[in-house]
Amino acid sequence: MKKTFLLILMLAVIMQSMNSCKKESDPDPEPETPSDLQMAVFSDPHYHDPTLGISGEAFDAYLMQDRKMIAQSKPIIESVIQNLKKSSASVILIPGDLTKDGEKMNHEKFAALLAELESAGKRVFVIPGNHDINNPQSFSYSGSATTLIPTVSAAEFSTIYAQFGYNEALYRDPNSLGYVVTLNANTWLLAMDGCRYNENGAVSITGGKFSDVSYLWIKEKLTEAKNKNIKVIGMVHHGLVEHYPGQSIMFAEYLLENWQTTSAELADLGLQIVFTGHYHAQDIAKKDGANGHFLFDIETGSLVTWPVPYRTVTFTTTNKLVVSTSHLTTLTGYPDFEAFSRTYLQQGMDTLVKLQLMYPPYSLPYEQTAMIAPLVVSGFIAHYHGDEVIDPITQGGVDALIGMGGTAALLGMSIQGMFSDPAPVDQNLEIDLTTGNITPK
Repeated sequence: MKKTFLLILMLAVIMQSMNSCKKESDPDPEPETPSDLQMAVFSDPHYHDPTLGISGEAFDAYLMQDRKMIAQSKPIIESVIQNLKKSSASVILIPGDLTKDGEKMNHEKFAALLAELESAGKRVFVIPGNHDINNPQSFSYSGSATTLIPTVSAAEFSTIYAQFGYNEALYRDPNSLGYVVTLNANTWLLAMDGCRYNENGAVSITGGKFSDVSYLWIKEKLTEAKNKNIKVIGMVHHGLVEHYPGQSIMFAEYLLENWQTTSAELADLGLQIVFTGHYHAQDIAKKDGANGHFLFDIETGSLVTWPVPYRTVTFTTTNKLVVSTSHLTTLTGYPDFEAFSRTYLQQGMDTLVKLQLMYPPYSLPYEQTAMIAPLVVSGFIAHYHGDEVIDPITQGGVDALIGMGGTAALLGMSIQGMFSDPAPVDQNLEIDLTTGNITPK
């Protein structure tokens, strides 16, 4: 009994001594002051390490059916990372297609580059794209030889990118590579996985969709956030909103299946902003839900496709979102990288478009293909840049196509759609997240 009394007495003395160390003038800790959340977004870097081959017959043959600056991907990404290190952004989002075609080595090399950003004090978050997992086109190139090399599984992806979302996830989707992380006291990032890598066979599937169980998980997390008064920022590879009239008809694989109902439902659950990629275009589109709800799909172009864009975005304490666009215009070894990247895209698209027009389903004769291809290429280039403007000569050509009827008219209307840029503007703007109103910047 005496021992118990002595122990209580000693504890009381210790507690009094500890309390006496705090001066009456010492203030209590101040609650955290809300501050702007500054972020950066780049998409579709398609990293390809030069050690896997960037020259020779086999690699050149690959480039013939692509329009991406794959050979330049490493220095482009390194340059953008250096720029972002010096930026005020504290969070970096990358919505998919991290690698050329899911090569394990490319994932490991790219993750090492992202680690440099985190070493500079940034928080980096990724989500897979359709190129990144279980890809049967995972190759290296040497001379005329193309060699199949290891790709990654979904589990390997989450291990390689553990420090870029998966290890710090507040929640993980048990049926996909989606997750939730806390960005600040009242903001979550909802990274959603709509890729279909589990269905890949001889070729990888370009299109995307949410499985029923993953979509239920997404809605549950949005409902929880809404009940807790937490703002949610979304990120997914495929588009959630159509970005120009006719996109869902001509290029449905660049939008999530059932995007119309999905975007409206997610808007009604409180998702106002989602960052996407995949189409390599710089575009912002808005979907209206019920009762004044809305969702902005902020699509960011590819780092390996002109005009090599990346975004900086600020969520202000006054419930505004300020979006700014930057472009990589200089690159070591290229006297005029901006001109080089535009010419590269134009020439690559010209080859691709001509091949597509000459084969099914169009099967156009060469003479007609040669006339139509430049108009199609102009439409793509304008849409990739964003804030599209059609010149009178191109408009005249498009009108002539529409007047021909049949397949030519369908192509003409598709080109017209790419030049038709629904509000809002695509590069620099402020979004009022209370009203949905837009102010161009």
